[in-house]
Amino acid sequence: MPLNVAYSLHIKGFDHMTKNLNIGFLGLGLIGGSIARAIKSAFPYTRIQVYTRRKNPDLEQGVKDGILSGLLYDIDSELSSCDIIFLCAPVLKNIEFLHLLKPLIHEDCIITDVGSVKGNIHRTARELGLEHNFIGGHPMAGSEKTGYANSSATLLENSYYLLTPTPHTSNTKLHLLLSLLQCTGSKCVIVEPEKHDDITAAISHVPHIIASTLVNMVRENDTPDGFMKAFAAGGFKDITRIASSSPEMWENICLSNKDSIDYFLELYIKSLEDFRKMLREEKTDDLRNTFLDAGTYRNSIPDTISDFISINISNKKSGAE
Repeated sequence: MPLNVAYSLHIKGFDHMTKNLNIGFLGLGLIGGSIARAIKSAFPYTRIQVYTRRKNPDLEQGVKDGILSGLLYDIDSELSSCDIIFLCAPVLKNIEFLHLLKPLIHEDCIITDVGSVKGNIHRTARELGLEHNFIGGHPMAGSEKTGYANSSATLLENSYYLLTPTPHTSNTKLHLLLSLLQCTGSKCVIVEPEKHDDITAAISHVPHIIASTLVNMVRENDTPDGFMKAFAAGGFKDITRIASSSPEMWENICLSNKDSIDYFLELYIKSLEDFRKMLREEKTDDLRNTFLDAGTYRNSIPDTISDFISINISNKKSGAE
């Protein structure tokens, strides 16, 4: 099934429903905090409650600033009145939250997450009978910085926000969530959970592993006087920026999407072995073509989702002719 795209969305009849919502966040870091800030900026009368495991000065400041309505230290009946609940903890923790929320939520409540792996949480939603409530979500934005203190109402602007509804997601729930997410300025894309996990493994998870292992290779093989580290401040630091992300989050991601990651790692290892063979045998044409093909493909990557749609439409027309 092709990607279904919903961007610059305006759904008549849903605008009024997004103005006075009661929204819960379980965990609130960079991404969840940015969503909460965007919602509060667009809909000032929205009530935003946040569950946190312990006292957090940054979240307490969020209450003082009027972004957050209150903090919860237990997952209990306080969440029963929520219209939408965002799960913003590491991937495996979000699955635990589903079990705790099942007896608490009302029938019309939407549960969504912000994790970058969808297969396992969708399986859990199905096993718990929550497919009418759960809509997977993955805002494809971020920073090497973490935590609510670094969140911003504009962080998600012009980024892709992948949504993975279940076979039992109603149009009413999906359209309500889409209408709410307009305030983030992101472009919503609907995709199947399995396809999502393959996509993110290839373009996000494996690149993160590559960045982390590359940094560790330099760390482990630096000269005694640290010259490699000293001269890594330019391009090396730029291409390995993502290696500074949360270790706990990435441990969860790797364990949750291990099959897709393993598949693309195998392909990447094969490509490295091929490159080393070309290098050892001094195959100049093959080396040059490797760089040429990579540059050509990278330059063809669309800057926006609308460019992606235009390319697909053009290709389909060409195929029909």
